[in-house]
Amino acid sequence: MNVSAIILAGGNSSRMKYNKEFIKIENEFLVHRQIKELSTIFKEVIVVSNNPNHYKGLNVKVVSDILVGNTPIIGLHAGLVHSSNRYNYCIACDMAFINFEFINFLVSLTKGHDAYVAKYNNYIEPFNAIYSKDIIGKIESFLEDKNYGFQRLVKKLNTHFINEQKVSYYQQEMDMFKNINNESDLLDDNLSETSNYQNMDVKKVINSEVFHVKDKVITEYPLSLYINGNHYSTMMMTPDNIEFLILGYLHSEFVIKDVDEIKDFKLNVEDHRCDIALDHKIETNNSQRLNIMSTACGNTKLVKIEDKDLPVVPKKQTFVLSNILEEVAVFNKESILFKETGGVHSVELLYGYNKMLFEDIGRHNAVDKVIGYLLKNSIKRDDVYLVTSGRISSDILLKAALMNISLIVSRSAPTSLAVKLASKLGVTVIGFARGNKLNIYTHQDRIIKE
Repeated sequence: MNVSAIILAGGNSSRMKYNKEFIKIENEFLVHRQIKELSTIFKEVIVVSNNPNHYKGLNVKVVSDILVGNTPIIGLHAGLVHSSNRYNYCIACDMAFINFEFINFLVSLTKGHDAYVAKYNNYIEPFNAIYSKDIIGKIESFLEDKNYGFQRLVKKLNTHFINEQKVSYYQQEMDMFKNINNESDLLDDNLSETSNYQNMDVKKVINSEVFHVKDKVITEYPLSLYINGNHYSTMMMTPDNIEFLILGYLHSEFVIKDVDEIKDFKLNVEDHRCDIALDHKIETNNSQRLNIMSTACGNTKLVKIEDKDLPVVPKKQTFVLSNILEEVAVFNKESILFKETGGVHSVELLYGYNKMLFEDIGRHNAVDKVIGYLLKNSIKRDDVYLVTSGRISSDILLKAALMNISLIVSRSAPTSLAVKLASKLGVTVIGFARGNKLNIYTHQDRIIKE
């Protein structure tokens, strides 16, 4: 076929503990397997990567990014520039399932549009799609505005969208849009209790009809945390981004201020145990967090904390209202694990043109995963904010303030204590963000129309 294949392998892979180009499945690098499989139908396979030595001996053209920035659109741009064909199939290096039937269907549609992209579960799937070389200039113009976002780009192009019914037809044999974001995604969903969900036999009743089906049930995973050899707590969690969760939890509990305080970190998922060695001793019952909340909320019956010790967030950062509403609309469609199980809370971290989604059975756990991610990656910026599916409690508000996060947006409600705490700590709280509506409870001047 007169179509090239482009594999994007230049991402930062910040949610894995290693570059996604080095993901192995059955002792073979996933990206190498992709190259071999795609070479059976494409005469030209291009990998966009900064690691050309990783592809020595393979029948593939390795190219680097041409533009500068932090978005996979730049990788697509480089692949299109170096392609010998007008149309190009694009996939990411962390997508484990290649659906040749769907690829052939996409190729059969190529008759003049800029892109051929699936719209599945009301979400635009920018990968496992076909793009034309004609959009090279459009990408360059799009990126000049610094308004990154693959979905935004696809909407601006002359795109032929594949409807959900057609996608479902090809999707039924394999999850061709699934990507590997973390270590637990590499495990067998049917066998491992450290997968995000378990496949279980369920009797489903619809009206008077009874069906026996396999249903995905969210995993509740216990982990015992030991600090300096002593048991500190047992946590119940979704076993995804466990390291981020533990780091965020320790920060929220005032056990650490920075990851540099950790001398050793050992996680054994099979034994449900994590051992941490710190460079300092800790109190087993640390009441500082509760004291700060009670003082900041106006209750001084407990030990009083001076105002100078409260984590007050600076007011210099502003956020555009229309951008918040747009991100909330996308957020509602991005939680794949919620769609599959209905059993998790989601929190999205946003800063600049970057965003990361974290999910867990617990609201607090999901926020702690965000905090752990910020700590692990040394991200200290004024424009960081959170979008959450759950209500905003005083605990969650304090976790955010301790990380200098100045805005929390929720589809649900805040509590009264959270609003009082936010007012004192300089955090803007937005609740009931749905459609084109939202409520701004505190520090309203931080939200601007444009």
